[in-house]
Amino acid sequence: MSASILLTDAQGRLKAANEAARELLGLPENLQGLHCRLAVHAKDESGRSPCDLCQHDSLGASEQREHSNLQVNGQSVEMICSGMGDQRVITLLSLDSPPEGANLSPREREVLVLVARGLTTAKIADRLGLGYPTVRTHMEHIREKLGVRTRAQAVARALALRLIE
Repeated sequence: MSASILLTDAQGRLKAANEAARELLGLPENLQGLHCRLAVHAKDESGRSPCDLCQHDSLGASEQREHSNLQVNGQSVEMICSGMGDQRVITLLSLDSPPEGANLSPREREVLVLVARGLTTAKIADRLGLGYPTVRTHMEHIREKLGVRTRAQAVARALALRLIE
């Protein structure tokens, strides 16, 4: 299973979800007004929702909270809530399968760290002494290995998997 990724505003209202999240959670096409707490329905071993403990509005812009050993629609998952500016990324990782992305090369990790710091492809190429097309190719491989479509999703996934800090 690939990572299920949800994007919310600071109050936890869903703004976007990847296909894996839509499939796992059975989300409708129109997410408007849907709160992550109602969408995820995660329960810990005692039957409580981690959302009762995790208030999105108190999550700092670069803070991360992890909730392990949760059940979501019959699957064991780890839920990571990450602050990214005024938005929140909620990543659900299956505990039933090995983590993806562990096979990033050292250079791919280096490129991804610079992407996470906000550098453009051109600035990454300059900093690492690489050609622009080479950096684009590294990003292509990173997105493929992490099973995501965008640079932002790659960073969120890598943070959730602790591939970068």
